Amino acid sequence: MGYRFLLPALFALLLLPLTTVNAQGRPPAGDWQVSIGAIGLYLPKYTGSDEYEFRPFPSLDVTWRDRIFLNARQGLGAYLYRDTKLHFGASVGYSFGRDQNDSVDLDGLGDIDGGASANLFARWNLGKISFDARYEQQISGADTGAQIHASVGYTHRPGPTMLRPALTVNWGSDAYMQDYFGINPKQAANSGLPTYTAEAGFKSVGGRLTIVHPLDRAWAVTLLANYDLLLGDAADSPLVKAENQCFAALGIVYAF
Repeated sequence: MGYRFLLPALFALLLLPLTTVNAQGRPPAGDWQVSIGAIGLYLPKYTGSDEYEFRPFPSLDVTWRDRIFLNARQGLGAYLYRDTKLHFGASVGYSFGRDQNDSVDLDGLGDIDGGASANLFARWNLGKISFDARYEQQISGADTGAQIHASVGYTHRPGPTMLRPALTVNWGSDAYMQDYFGINPKQAANSGLPTYTAEAGFKSVGGRLTIVHPLDRAWAVTLLANYDLLLGDAADSPLVKAENQCFAALGIVYAF
């Protein structure tokens, strides 16, 4: 499967910590906030694919004193500064890479090795509107360069349910764009595809809707619908079979 597509999906699905959602809208008391659950994802086999698949995954989110965290969104990290309007921090996560066995459309291109990734992130809250940004750099495995993910969202709570529509944009460095959308001469010879050079630039823009509905003080259900339009060198790549990329996710979580 396209694990490189999986991580953005998990980031999007769990952008707002589910441990903060219960019937009264209050976080659990105590130093530790923990949630466990399961997520079902319906997503492309790789970024640019026109084939989709369903995959279930477990979820885990642990936070200690609102400072140290471990989760699928950011990996292991810490908030370096946090208040009601602004927070930023750093973490070490994992980039899954890409396997040519993910799709017949990738035959002959070889694998892109996964590895540890360094992340810097920030959020600025202005009432119901918030701005998010994350810098991601793979630091082991393949040298796939860097990405920047940014979004602006609006949080609305009609009763206990939380609705969060957001606009998103993603940028990739030269190395990232070439690894995931370019085709070098060796890959062209092995795959039969033409050589192609992808340069740094905006990879995609899109929109996202997240819905979190608490079932009681401990259980919550999350639904996500996401759309991305590939841009520029990403959209023009011979690897891309569909510029319009969608994924959906449904999760259930128990917080304690």
